[in-house]
Amino acid sequence: MALCLIGTLLQTCGVSAAEAKNARPDVLFIAIDDLNDWIGCLAGHPQARTPDIDTLASSGTLFTNAHCQGLICGPSRVSLLSGSYPFTTGLYQQPNKRDMQLGTKHFHRHLLPQYFAQHGYETLAVGKICHGDPDDMAFQSYGSKWQGFGPKPPDGHRFNYQLPDVPWTGTQTDWGVFPDVDSRMPDHKAAAWAERQLAMQHDKSFFPAVGFIRPHVPFYVPQKWFDMFPLDDIQLPDVRRNDIDDVPRISRQMHELPKYPPPDYLQSDDNRQLRLCVRSYLACTVFVDHPVGRVLEALAFSQHVDNTIICLCSDHGYHLGEKTRMFKHTLRAASTRVPLIVVQPDVRKGLRIDMPVGLIDLYRTLVEMCGLPGKTFNEGVSLVPLLNRSQPEWRSAIPTTYARGSQSLRSRRRK
Repeated sequence: MALCLIGTLLQTCGVSAAEAKNARPDVLFIAIDDLNDWIGCLAGHPQARTPDIDTLASSGTLFTNAHCQGLICGPSRVSLLSGSYPFTTGLYQQPNKRDMQLGTKHFHRHLLPQYFAQHGYETLAVGKICHGDPDDMAFQSYGSKWQGFGPKPPDGHRFNYQLPDVPWTGTQTDWGVFPDVDSRMPDHKAAAWAERQLAMQHDKSFFPAVGFIRPHVPFYVPQKWFDMFPLDDIQLPDVRRNDIDDVPRISRQMHELPKYPPPDYLQSDDNRQLRLCVRSYLACTVFVDHPVGRVLEALAFSQHVDNTIICLCSDHGYHLGEKTRMFKHTLRAASTRVPLIVVQPDVRKGLRIDMPVGLIDLYRTLVEMCGLPGKTFNEGVSLVPLLNRSQPEWRSAIPTTYARGSQSLRSRRRK
């Protein structure tokens, strides 16, 4: 249902929310955890099914060469929210509450939602937007995150990847059918919260941020999402056993982490576990597309539709066998590349841009789009000239950082 409504109701006429309350644009920010380019509009996998995300892309601007600045959740999200590179802030690993509260130069009172709040916006969030630093510090109002990365089977049960000597932590890799219904999933609850907020009257411009967990590990969703991908029909990525032989030894050692499955395990028994894992990731992506569609449908039916900027992105990519890896944590494109879609209230036609851009650019972009005064220190570049289809000079490449002194660059030629 949302698939049709987004494309039509976004084009409705009438009195806009801005005219009704004489306010700046609202901002709907949607963050998806660990989503790589396996979505229909980016064609990262031929079997990817993300109809609502694809419709959103056709309604606005899709950046096909967008990259994160940090390769795990915390550093990536902090870079986006602070408008500063990891090599500037020194934050390369997961932050914590103390880091953020004491980091008054780059973090505390400088984060994107805090800056919007300082300029009169109502800021609210649900699900995973920050990581390590508390969401209730970054936003004026926070819903909940519900069960972390769960729900999980009782008694530490795992369906496929068995690691008896490694504790079952919040982000341990596993894949399989669980739970039995969508209503037990945190993303289902986050979408319901967003639906309620979008249906409400807001006296001033507001900035709702909705963070979805899947397809973050464990790759668990109910059976109906797996049924869309028959196991025997799954197409596997190209996995080459000797693909990292020319990579420096320290780089290989950096990724020898026991909670991530090795290629020998995945490819044994005629690629059985690799096939199960790829199927689970595809099931997780089509699952998360559904609550995204619910939120967009709620916006389409709301009084805010004519005056809302929509921004959808992931925090980083994910390897599904490429370069013999089944995780993030690498400086290669499978980890750095992210979906990034921006929809402006007055621009409805689809546009694809292949300039090298980064999540770090969103801070300056949203500030400019909403008419806020420019932040004195911000290392991003506003995407507004690209969104307005002008032909500006542009950066030659965008950097991504993983640990101190470890970086990669992506350009138009080297994506």
